[in-house]
Amino acid sequence: MFSKISPKLIVGLGNPGEEYENNRHNIGFLVLKKLCDKYGVNKFKKRRSYFIASKNDWLFLMPRTFMNLSGIAVQKAMKKYKISLKNLLLVLDDVNLPVGKIRIRRRGSEGGHNGLKSVITELNSENFPRLRIGICSIKDMDNSDRMISLKEFVLSDFTEDEKKVLENSIPQAVELISHFMIQDYKKMSDVFSQINSLS
Repeated sequence: MFSKISPKLIVGLGNPGEEYENNRHNIGFLVLKKLCDKYGVNKFKKRRSYFIASKNDWLFLMPRTFMNLSGIAVQKAMKKYKISLKNLLLVLDDVNLPVGKIRIRRRGSEGGHNGLKSVITELNSENFPRLRIGICSIKDMDNSDRMISLKEFVLSDFTEDEKKVLENSIPQAVELISHFMIQDYKKMSDVFSQINSLS
């Protein structure tokens, strides 16, 4: 299936089902689909715990396990396709960042994100790259208020104004992920630094 080059696994986190399709929590799915559009990947195979597609030495995965159990799907795919931690990239939402703001990390804790927490638990490691995209547009909200309405908020849809912001940030995320796919995390990080210096 693959060449001698170690395959890269790009995972978009989200919840399966039409009712969740445009939720803030599903930004990982939205980015992954745009990434697949760029590379002409449109046929996903349905497995018990995930949807998966491939091209060249790249794998694209969307869990079918719902967000809080994402790690089950990721662990199964990692094992099946013999993916190393450095070749895994998670794409997910971040409620602590403004809508469209991108942040990348080589490793780190779950930061309160249940999907990322599940992946870390199942892989028994925090040492894998991730790309987060901000979904928060609530202003002047203190932490206690946010915690009360967090579940409802992340399962709400983006507003029309927020969608306009994402029209710029999603292609930017796709470009960054492409550098990870074709080269590695360092290249993605270098490009990310260049983009930030221009903004």
